[in-house]
Amino acid sequence: MRRLLIGLGLVSLSLCGPVAAQEPNQGLLNAVSYDRIPAGVAVTVSPLDNSDDNLILQQRFETELRAHGYTVSTDGPLVLTFGTRDTVGAYLDRNPRHVLELSGGGGRGGGEDARARVNVFDSSGGGLVNPGSGSGDTTIVTPTQYRLDATIDERASGRRLWQGWATANLEQSDGLALTTIMVPVIAQHVGQTVRQKPFPIQ
Repeated sequence: MRRLLIGLGLVSLSLCGPVAAQEPNQGLLNAVSYDRIPAGVAVTVSPLDNSDDNLILQQRFETELRAHGYTVSTDGPLVLTFGTRDTVGAYLDRNPRHVLELSGGGGRGGGEDARARVNVFDSSGGGLVNPGSGSGDTTIVTPTQYRLDATIDERASGRRLWQGWATANLEQSDGLALTTIMVPVIAQHVGQTVRQKPFPIQ
């Protein structure tokens, strides 16, 4: 059974089965080969949009394809199309430290029944005499993840020959640096079928 995923104009077939966990400083590569890609064939690299980041990735793709024996051309019989996307992570902020709480009611200005409460000690959130065990901390529930998709199609027929995608959690680098690391990994496996292959992202 296969699951059809559609994103940014690229159709990805995700092979069923358990998904390997994303380890720290590690990405995962998947690829599906539908037909043989001739060695040394001319390939045109085409980003889904001409953003500054994608133009940088385009140049990196072209360099890597040449390094693996492919010819890069503006009108090659094969077209490599790529696109990036990210899934923003979820974060949890712990309760901030509260020391003084003021309240009032009654009268025109609401100050006739004014009250002040001093939080002397709170083991969790913190108080006047202690900072608390987790006051002000932010916990990452789900990290931000970046994905780079690439497909190779015949220009004349539109027939798909291969597709691959790499994913990695954003840790210490930025999005462009992370996706740039993914390019040579994808280019190295053009024409191959790969499932959940880890690769370093440092």
